[in-house]
Amino acid sequence: MSSEIWYSRNLNTQVRVRIERLSPMYNRSMSGKSQQGEKLFPGQHDGETVVLVFHQHPLVMRKALILGLLAILVAVLPLDFPVVYEAPAVASFFIKVALIVPGVVLLAWVYRWIGWYYTIYLVTDRRIVEIKQKGLWDRQVEEWQLEGISNVNYHIGGFQAVLFGYGDITARTYLGNLEMKTIHKPVEVHGRLLAAVRKAGGGSTQLRN
Repeated sequence: MSSEIWYSRNLNTQVRVRIERLSPMYNRSMSGKSQQGEKLFPGQHDGETVVLVFHQHPLVMRKALILGLLAILVAVLPLDFPVVYEAPAVASFFIKVALIVPGVVLLAWVYRWIGWYYTIYLVTDRRIVEIKQKGLWDRQVEEWQLEGISNVNYHIGGFQAVLFGYGDITARTYLGNLEMKTIHKPVEVHGRLLAAVRKAGGGSTQLRN
């Protein structure tokens, strides 16, 4: 297939796997055959082709990870002091806290992971579909037509962003801006998104790095 739309076999597999995990109604028996009219995601238009799928860098979960580890540390630290065990009621209280807090933290981590994992960006030959997931029940979907995008910028700011390979991508339109924060491999994603915008008839592009 044409390299201009970056639709290789590996990308097709990536799209299929992402969509299978996004919705239980899609499974491996529904192989990536959008060129034959089969839909790869809910709401895909007839004849529409998926050219790119990407999401945020896993580091967006670092705050929840750090706070959770600190909470566990604070919960179990009192058990290291012998004075706690001198009073059975006090010891029982701190033991319960040490058992409950890790479970609560684990649930919070799972909640945050679901939000990251199922928040994805789908780029087709016509539009960008932004799917934002928060927890189990809150999902927001927005779409932006490629031909209405005037330019696409990316910004890699700071040592940490350079070290771990993430940055922000902004697609500017006359109706507003689509800001994609903390995107993994922003340079590569920017290049592929730019190719899709140009192919769809989008406007000029200004690079910012």
